[in-house]
Amino acid sequence: MKRSFYFLATIGFYLCAFPVIATAEEQTCIPPGKWFAVKTKKEIGAQQTIQALARKRVVLLGEDHDNPEHHRWQLQLLAQLYALQPRMAIGFESFPRKTQFSLDRWVDNKLEEKAFLKEVDWEKIWAYNPDYYLPMFHFARMNGIPMVALNVERSLVSKVTSSGWKNVPESEREGLTDPAPPPKDYVEMLESVFGQHGAAPAGHGDSPGHDVVAQAKTNNKNNEKLMRFIEGQLVWDRAMAEAIAHKLEDDNTDLVVAIMGAGHIMGGYGVPHQLTELGVTNVTTALAWDGSIPCSELESGIVDVAFGIVDVKAEEARRPRLGVFLEPKDDKVQVTKVVKDSIADTTGLKAQDIVLEIAGKKVGKVSEIVDMVQRTAPGTWLPIRVDRGGRKFELIAKFPNDG
Repeated sequence: MKRSFYFLATIGFYLCAFPVIATAEEQTCIPPGKWFAVKTKKEIGAQQTIQALARKRVVLLGEDHDNPEHHRWQLQLLAQLYALQPRMAIGFESFPRKTQFSLDRWVDNKLEEKAFLKEVDWEKIWAYNPDYYLPMFHFARMNGIPMVALNVERSLVSKVTSSGWKNVPESEREGLTDPAPPPKDYVEMLESVFGQHGAAPAGHGDSPGHDVVAQAKTNNKNNEKLMRFIEGQLVWDRAMAEAIAHKLEDDNTDLVVAIMGAGHIMGGYGVPHQLTELGVTNVTTALAWDGSIPCSELESGIVDVAFGIVDVKAEEARRPRLGVFLEPKDDKVQVTKVVKDSIADTTGLKAQDIVLEIAGKKVGKVSEIVDMVQRTAPGTWLPIRVDRGGRKFELIAKFPNDG
C-alpha cells in the first residue's frame, strides 16, 4: 500500500512552496493532550502509555524537524520516561558519529551552550533552529543522561546516492554494515517520494543486491537515480539502528529514546525494520499528531501510539515559501534543487546557484536565509543576489498576496 506520509529524505533544507493544510475534520481525530493506540484506534490513558513505553528497550519519537510543538512534546515525554526509567539514553538523528566526543563533553558540563553548538558545527550538520532542540540537550545534561550521535556524515550519504553503496570503499563507510533489504511497501513509499522531489543526483556503478530495489529499477524511468535515492535512505536508517543497538550493549542502558524524522519510523519500515534485522526487539514508535497527516492515513501500521497536539504551524504554513533545497557549501549556501512552479522557479533560481545576498544583506548560513524568507510579508518582493558559475546577478522573488 502506498501512503502519502509527510516525508523528506533529501540532504538539505526545504522551504516548502506548497504546504498541505489538513481540514478542520481531519484535525480532530486525536484531541490535543490525548494518547491513541493507532492499531486499535482507541484512546489510552497517559499513565498507562508512559508506563508501557518505559518498559520498552527502544522508543522511537518521530518529528517534523522545524515544528517547535513536536519538540515540546518530546521533552515532556523524555521527562516522564526518565522518572520511571533512569537507566536511559537519548539518541539524536541531528548528530553524526564524529560529534560523540562533543556530546559527552556537553553532558559532563565541560562545554557552554555556544561552545557546544560551535564544536558540533550545528549550522552545517543540521541547520534547523537550535532553540527547538536545546531544551532537550539541557535536560540531558541536567540529569546526566547520555546523548548518542545516531547519524553519519552527509558526505557518506552523498557518495551512496552518487555512486551506490557497493562502490563506497569499506574504509569510508564509518563502520556501517550492509543495510537489510527494504520491505516492498517501503520501496513503494520511497519511489513515490522520489517521484515528487527527484532528490537523488545521477549515479553510476553496479545495481544493489536487493531484489526489491532491483524490481524498482525496472519500474522507474529514472531507475539509476531511484536506486541511489533508496540506498541513501537505507544508509540513514541502518546508521541510526546500529547506533541504537550498540548503545543497548552498555550495561548501564535499559532504554534508548531516539529523536528522528517521522519518515524514518512510519510504517515500521525504516529504522524499526533495521533494528529487527539487528536482533533488537521490544521497540515502539510514537508520533505527535497535529492534523498534518489526514485521519484516513492514521491507520494501522503507521506508528504504534500517537499523541494529539495543537497545530502551531497552521498559520505559518499559509504563508508562501520560496521552494528550494539549500545546503551549506564552503561557508556559503548553495541551491541544490528548485521546486517546479514554486516562487523560486518563477524567480529564475537554478540548482547550483550560490546565494550571496538577500535584501542587500550578505548570507552565509542556511538559517539566515530561512529567517529572512519567513519574515517576508505576502505581496512583497525579495531581492536575491546569486553567483551562477562565476556570474553574479540579482533576481527578484515576488511573494503573492494571501488568498
